[in-house]
Amino acid sequence: MPGQMRSDREEVPAPFTKEDADRAEIAEARLRTSRSAVACQVYWPSWFNVCGEIRDKYNSLGGPGSFLSYPSSGNIVNPGNTGERVTFLNGPIYWSAAGGAHPVVNSFLNRWGIHGYEGGWLGYPTTDEIVLPDGGRRQEFQQGAIYVSFQNAIGSAIQNGPLRDKYNSVGGLTPGSSFLGYLTEDHKRTLPDGQGQMARFQNGVIYWHPTHGAHWVNGRTLTIWSQAGYEGGEYGSSFRHRSTHWGIGVRRAIFYYRIDLYFTGSIFPGTCHTRLEFSGPDI
Repeated sequence: MPGQMRSDREEVPAPFTKEDADRAEIAEARLRTSRSAVACQVYWPSWFNVCGEIRDKYNSLGGPGSFLSYPSSGNIVNPGNTGERVTFLNGPIYWSAAGGAHPVVNSFLNRWGIHGYEGGWLGYPTTDEIVLPDGGRRQEFQQGAIYVSFQNAIGSAIQNGPLRDKYNSVGGLTPGSSFLGYLTEDHKRTLPDGQGQMARFQNGVIYWHPTHGAHWVNGRTLTIWSQAGYEGGEYGSSFRHRSTHWGIGVRRAIFYYRIDLYFTGSIFPGTCHTRLEFSGPDI
């Protein structure tokens, strides 16, 4: 009867219609007498049932008053029955048994989608967005992470493994405090030679080779190496780093079979200079 529905007494917020609101009120009434009442919830004027751990996560974030706003779907089983998702007006919450329930929104959702969502190499989210000390953000997934920063608002992804381990060892979990800074593009998981991987950062790169491991290259060494064609050039792939101190500080990046590059870093006192020492059977 007119005048007896909630939509007749309260304004229905956009983008919902009176029909949506009335349908939601009917769904709420049905849910109260259903076995699903303990596990599910309807958020008027959205008429969808949101259930389980996704409902619990949504409520913990503030429900419709959160950044996600109202539900735009109920629980959707993902391909292969690997987990579930619920979409909201401003992004989804994904759930998996391994990773739990987490929202993925904005640049994180876009970058994750580029790599195939949960069916891609990143897998399911295992954390919410983590706010970093300098204002950047990171979100962890089963097989990697996505970073978003003021310097790279569209975000970039990196895969778990030895290359990321190297990045983490020089401050990668809080890139604002790392000399390498933030990712500037996605982790290249396959290089043209089919042997290595590379990730590019604001202030350098990290290369990984199955024989020689993962090593960062930056500054003057990177400039010389890039001019020679990176790993495809005459110097080959990065092999290892060695630090010494000869009155002034000197860092050395050794490229296998090809070249030793010696240069003074700005973190050391002394006069800046570069010395090249060539060695190996090809020289």
